[in-house]
Amino acid sequence: MPRTILITGANRGIGFSIVQGLAVRKSSDQLILAAHSVDKANGAITELRKLGITAEVDSLALDVMDDASIKAAEQTVRERYGKLDILINNAGIGLVPSPGEIDNLRSIYNAVYDTNVSGVAVVTSVFLPLLALSPDPRVINVSSARASIELAMSGELPPTRSIPYSASKTALNVLTIEYQKLYPNVLFQTNPGYCKTGLNGYEGLRDPLDGAGVVVELANAARDKYKSEFWAMENDAEECSTVPW
Repeated sequence: MPRTILITGANRGIGFSIVQGLAVRKSSDQLILAAHSVDKANGAITELRKLGITAEVDSLALDVMDDASIKAAEQTVRERYGKLDILINNAGIGLVPSPGEIDNLRSIYNAVYDTNVSGVAVVTSVFLPLLALSPDPRVINVSSARASIELAMSGELPPTRSIPYSASKTALNVLTIEYQKLYPNVLFQTNPGYCKTGLNGYEGLRDPLDGAGVVVELANAARDKYKSEFWAMENDAEECSTVPW
């Protein structure tokens, strides 16, 4: 039976590449490409067709900062598909405060947390009843190496360009751990790596399609292969490896 997979923030960057990778890996899946508007989602699907993607991909309007939009999206998925097998929380922002920024600092932090943490919490909570109807429900939260406190403390990573972004991804990891306790064997944490996307001015070290590989692997691996951990996939690797929290 085809799986139904929803990817938020999927009209560009890693989200777009996740849809592309999933479609190539298993073309029988029903993919739902969610974006801030239907027009943006449809535009992304058009680009996928140009890349030769023939898998079933539907568009969905879903604004992770708007509770009404989230609830409407859940109702649409419920009516169209009857269940949800995998939720991939990819939508995120990474605002960079100016040096010495004071006046807008609170609004910058709030905007980043609202999208990267609160948005994930609300989307996940709203869609959990639909996930419960799946024989193999999974939630994959797209995080970042910047979320790792151990890596930050060790000096292995260069200074971050956006403290709000890094802090929000650490909070996302905690959210994932706690949701795992509430809903065992459902949640995974993933690290796409530092990719070239609009989020960082296309300055990343990896192509988004490479970064999407860990999500594609987690979505398709046998249920007992990967536990609820912070996962990454090195270049050319065939399996995921853990990242320290």
